[in-house]
Amino acid sequence: MPAKNRIQQFDVPSREGYDAIFDASYLEDIPAQIQSWKSKRILLVVSKGLDSNTSIARNLEESLGNLVVDRKAGVGSHSPYADVIDIAHRIQDQNVDCVVSLGSSSYSDACKIACLLAETLPPGFGADDMEDLVDEEKGAAPQDALKKPERVKLIVVPTSLSASEWNSVSSCTNGEGKKQHFGSWEYGAPDLILLDPKVAATSPDRLWLSSGVRAIDHCVEIMCNDRSWEDDVKEVNVHTEKGLRSLLKGLKEYKEGKERGDESELLGGISECQYGAREAIMGLIVHRVPLGPSHAIGHQLGSVTGVLHGETSCVMLAPVLRYTKERSSGAQAKVLDIFNDTLGWQEKEASDAVHRFVKMLGLPTTLSEVGVKTDEQVRKVAEKAVNDIWGGGKRQMEYDEILETLNLVR
Repeated sequence: MPAKNRIQQFDVPSREGYDAIFDASYLEDIPAQIQSWKSKRILLVVSKGLDSNTSIARNLEESLGNLVVDRKAGVGSHSPYADVIDIAHRIQDQNVDCVVSLGSSSYSDACKIACLLAETLPPGFGADDMEDLVDEEKGAAPQDALKKPERVKLIVVPTSLSASEWNSVSSCTNGEGKKQHFGSWEYGAPDLILLDPKVAATSPDRLWLSSGVRAIDHCVEIMCNDRSWEDDVKEVNVHTEKGLRSLLKGLKEYKEGKERGDESELLGGISECQYGAREAIMGLIVHRVPLGPSHAIGHQLGSVTGVLHGETSCVMLAPVLRYTKERSSGAQAKVLDIFNDTLGWQEKEASDAVHRFVKMLGLPTTLSEVGVKTDEQVRKVAEKAVNDIWGGGKRQMEYDEILETLNLVR
């Protein structure tokens, strides 16, 4: 495995003192960090699958001993309000000073928001109190409605590539199935992101691969946003190209390593992907280049119909590219070149290259494959996607266009 590499999460003032460790060892690095912080009351929030199918969570709990005052196994897909509230109440009731999250983006988002709410809202708060913080038109809580967590540290150990761990703005799903966003550019990030390929290797293949497509979606939508081509942020495309190449290479290595039973190739592919996922999201986090319609539609596809986070990108990225080709033809040509050069292909359209890659990974490409079959479901997704916060800054697609794009992949 490559050497351990500790870096600042991003080279911006708001992330000073906020680090990430690549090729980490969770059993060494988590206890060491907790000792450095002098944390005494730990809450573990762990993936149900990881908890029941591996010894990873148990080994960590044994290592931390009586510092662990509480543990929660399981968070619902897309971070339901109920789970966020449960974690925040545990923080408040148990005087927790450090939360450790082991799991996918639903876990990291739930824990990030819970830390904010435990600081912002009084003990015993409920879903209505959360909704009162949200600007409904934007689907997000304004920065001045939230308090920066001062009493609790957060370590996240991601088992997917959706990259929510890198973002200081997080999403969770309310009782009506709408994703609401909490956090700000200035605070809301984890204190430490710990990337351990051996922990990530426990993730189910479909979750890992589909979350990798989500990270590819980050690269592509940032690249296809006009803002990323302006002179003052021209380094954005250096990061997105580097990230896209790493993700294509790493996902291919992961799949081939898995099929051949080659652990070295598998772990190498995971590490490559974890570096790539950071590069993929840098345009958004550092340079504020917005994402786009695939993310807006995907967010609401997930919250309304329960489609897994990464699988929303598997289904939506290719048709969004197909529908918006005339608006981003130059960027799509660049995306196509990267796919063809990295994979040795000769595809003619970026949308076709994305579709082929998703199929190569054995993932779904239609709404029916992910259980979305009724007109009512599709209409509701389109209605909610119009006002999604990640719709691309200036809205890039209107309701009728979103509906038409969804109907392309029925």
